[in-house]
Amino acid sequence: MTPEIECVEPVDDKVETPSEIIESMNVDPNLSVNVDSDLSLDEQKTSSEETPTQISYPPGYLAREQREARLRQKAIELDEDPDKFMIITEKDKLDSISFKDKMQTDARMCGFAKEGEEDPKEYMVMKIRERLIGEEIIRRYDEKHGISSSWLNTDEE
Repeated sequence: MTPEIECVEPVDDKVETPSEIIESMNVDPNLSVNVDSDLSLDEQKTSSEETPTQISYPPGYLAREQREARLRQKAIELDEDPDKFMIITEKDKLDSISFKDKMQTDARMCGFAKEGEEDPKEYMVMKIRERLIGEEIIRRYDEKHGISSSWLNTDEE
């Protein structure tokens, strides 16, 4: 009597070259992996590590020093101490969590005020300093994490 075969696992004896493996892993057509067969694996790692990542920012994006100068100038225009105006407190950081919602509310209120031919500043929830510091906190976070965003350009009235 012969024993029954319960489970058979197929054996793949075909050997894949590294380029075939990489091609099979490369699912997204927008992504590509360049393998230089002349370089060893260590050399490939080193050459890929040396390539700096270029972060692109939206048009009109100001460097941190320029933004700080702009904040200082705004403090002077508002008759406030620029050094105190520039200090970002823990409260400012916590307030920045709801910053985008406050900005959207202010934008709607300004729209309604303009339709009624009233002064939009009377209806704004945030003070100018809150808005400017909120923007700066988010910009610094984005810079640190390489994020590019254009919704923060709130200089337009």
